[in-house]
Amino acid sequence: MPQMSVSELNKKLKSKNYSSLYYFYGKDIMSVELYTKTLIKKLVSDDDAVYNFHKFNGKDIDLSEFSEAVEALPMFAPYVCITVNDLNAEDLSADEINFMLKILKDVPETTVIIFYNTAIDICGGKKAPTAKNKKIVDCIEKIGDVCEFTIKTPLELSKQIVATVEKNGSSISSSNAAYIAELCLSDNMLILGEIAKLTSYAQGREITREDIDSLVSKQVNSSAFDLSKAVVSFNKKKALLLLDELFYQRAEPIAVLAAISMSFMDLYRASLAVVRGIHPSDVVADFSYKANRKFAVDYAFRDCRKINIKHLRKCIKILADTDSALKSSKTDGRILLEKAIVQMVSEKD
Repeated sequence: MPQMSVSELNKKLKSKNYSSLYYFYGKDIMSVELYTKTLIKKLVSDDDAVYNFHKFNGKDIDLSEFSEAVEALPMFAPYVCITVNDLNAEDLSADEINFMLKILKDVPETTVIIFYNTAIDICGGKKAPTAKNKKIVDCIEKIGDVCEFTIKTPLELSKQIVATVEKNGSSISSSNAAYIAELCLSDNMLILGEIAKLTSYAQGREITREDIDSLVSKQVNSSAFDLSKAVVSFNKKKALLLLDELFYQRAEPIAVLAAISMSFMDLYRASLAVVRGIHPSDVVADFSYKANRKFAVDYAFRDCRKINIKHLRKCIKILADTDSALKSSKTDGRILLEKAIVQMVSEKD
């Protein structure tokens, strides 16, 4: 069966239609952990966990012990539940993989195995799992359920943020919830930390945009996006203040420059797309934008009309020259970046 969506997985779990095998992975680590814990609770009660719940660390898994656990019968409960965390098949030999596949193809009806990854990338930085990991995933896909938890967009996360804020005793508008997600680059771990901070500060009242701007720690990419907007608007004072804010966060000059350059490349791509009548979704697909940066493309389409392509090219050239200077010169990185910002804001066509 093909990989299932998160909504399909939800339906199956609610109907108690459990599979014998599950494989959870993806960049949304919090969701991977949440669904793993939820499934464990549904399968094994706390009272039965001593005899019917087995945990294995994929980094040093003993396949013989794993095989014995799979074959064990449940004691006074309907299921034996087994979890395997962070198994990277690339670390296994061919014989070990074949043994693992043999185990997975013959799982008893009373056993449920959950593979979940929270600290490894089975795709090795690419879109699809690596060769050895794919063997495990393909095997489970034919028998059980495989679900990839991708990072959600700010709009998708806004409902979740609104619900969490309300659960904590405060309220927030959908637009401000999406704004928090943007500032946190759709990172669930960061979002939960910021929600805890904001709801504690609000003490039951509605969380405002001013609260968010005052308390939420902006990520480098998010601040760099605001900085690029200031440059596009030729607002020198704001651009330099934002740059100062980035250095206050102790961001490395190279990381700051990379984030600013990425924002300007977004603007440049959007400008060319507007001229040629290309839709934002096509830009997202053509340049393989991640889910937590799709909003940057929409904003780039909105803001690129404020600056002509010729000046964008100049800005990108200034940023490229600054990159070379940062990597080859002994001049302080902050000075080089301030010089670049002043040049970009001043050279208006």
